[in-house]
Amino acid sequence: MSNIIQLLGQSYNISHHYEGLTTISELESYLTLADINRYSQLKADIEKNGINDPILYHTTANGIKLVIDGHIRLKACIELEISDILTKEIKEDFETLSDIQFWMVKNQCQRRNLTQIHKIQLACLHEEKIQQTAKDNLVNAGKGNNVEKAVDTLLEIAKIANVGRTTVARYKKVVSSGLVDIIEKMITEDLSISSAYKQVQKAIKNELNATMKTEVQEETQIESEVTETEIHKPQYVNDINAGMHLLRGNEVECLIMTKDENKVNDFVSQQPNVKYAVFIIED
Repeated sequence: MSNIIQLLGQSYNISHHYEGLTTISELESYLTLADINRYSQLKADIEKNGINDPILYHTTANGIKLVIDGHIRLKACIELEISDILTKEIKEDFETLSDIQFWMVKNQCQRRNLTQIHKIQLACLHEEKIQQTAKDNLVNAGKGNNVEKAVDTLLEIAKIANVGRTTVARYKKVVSSGLVDIIEKMITEDLSISSAYKQVQKAIKNELNATMKTEVQEETQIESEVTETEIHKPQYVNDINAGMHLLRGNEVECLIMTKDENKVNDFVSQQPNVKYAVFIIED
């Protein structure tokens, strides 16, 4: 048999061909997230009890039985040289490889033994296709074409994973936070999605408060430095001619003549950055 398969108008390399079943890497590696960590236990169970869940395949236009679910189980069967394999045909009208991958995601998310985290992770694998559909809808709407309804990416992911939209939104918020410790605890389910989200929100708030405090301190310091730099002490002169001399030479900007020296400080404090000359008129 050829090592290449023609599928939906494209050519793909065959990964395995065993007992009439065929796999390609584009599907074989697509959902390893759900069961790669328990492969050893799964293989031991299959060796002892055989396959309980059938391997699902789709018959292509040229009659090839393409595996679309059960790649890990099939791998175990190949290694154990098991020939009596339970299978089931899935009849769907797939138009693209992405359609098959989408079906695989939905099928996996229906399994009861998957955790909420695993279901959301699997559903997020199809996020790019959902986003593209949303963009296509916007384009069509812009052209005046009828669009049945707007596509909410988070809601569509939630539907696939069979969880609430809020749960998906919180999961995405935690993942995008970059807070590795919290993310790892959520993925390993040491923290629930809700608890992880609350911790992220608290961390963001604390970081924001710290940033604002630092900025206020820096602004206060700058204002203090500017004030200290710009405040000018008034120059007292003994007669009006001396004051006029400073004024004409641009050594001062304002000449104050007053009988009450106490009013000088009040006047200067209103415009501390101005250079003054002061002449106290004596009776």
